[in-house]
Amino acid sequence: MLLAVCLLAAIQGFAQPRISIFFDHVAEIAKQEKISIREAALKVRQLGVDGIDVRTAMSSEQLDLLDSLGYEHACAIADINLIGGEQPVVVRQVLDFMHHRRYTRLLLLPGMLPENADSRYIDAACTRIAAFVKEASREGIDVMVEDFDNPRAICYNTPILDHLFAASPQLNHVFDTGNYPYCGEDVMVALHHFRERIHHVHLKDRKAMRHSASLPIGTGIVPLKEVMASLLRTGYDGWLTIEHFGAPNMLQYARQSVANVKAAWDEMRQ
Repeated sequence: MLLAVCLLAAIQGFAQPRISIFFDHVAEIAKQEKISIREAALKVRQLGVDGIDVRTAMSSEQLDLLDSLGYEHACAIADINLIGGEQPVVVRQVLDFMHHRRYTRLLLLPGMLPENADSRYIDAACTRIAAFVKEASREGIDVMVEDFDNPRAICYNTPILDHLFAASPQLNHVFDTGNYPYCGEDVMVALHHFRERIHHVHLKDRKAMRHSASLPIGTGIVPLKEVMASLLRTGYDGWLTIEHFGAPNMLQYARQSVANVKAAWDEMRQ
């Protein structure tokens, strides 16, 4: 009973869920629908999407367009191959982007481990990642990694994420609801395990465990309502980024994902 009261109080503190989308999805909508990026971005805003997840390598013109349409800065994504070695030039470029474009949350994609990487190689990569996180944190940037759906990722599943987080106490987590099932883990167990480090969420669904194709959130095996309820109980008030790379009809997937997130939210309010 107490949990239910606390959950209701948390939901009442927010009129609507904070929904974001990848710019990559907006660009894919433009391509599939044969319309401009601006038209695609407007269609997505009309669905009730307020935030945008961008890549630090995007053009100024694209970023300015998103700002002009009222998209809030949900998260920036940076490819910095720290697995392969030090990357001082790229690191400085990314940090400068964060300050210039006024993004505070950064999803780090640190590169892929080689086949059969030994523990010393992994530890060295963790040390480089930790050094980057420490530098970025001093500049007021919240660096995160996600549970990435590739066995060669240094953040693939819970054991290797635990190793990475132990090496970098300031590093936080982008919790991807579809990637834990992809690696064979229970999404709710992982959510509880990492609850204190979750600073951003990707809402992704799968047809089955270890299945690669993404579905609109709320149409597969991921328990959307339970995930959202658990996040709210732990005080999460951040962005929920809908994700379905490879969607054959990206606009329809986005429309369905947004509708399902809002429906789950409204059901929890009752």
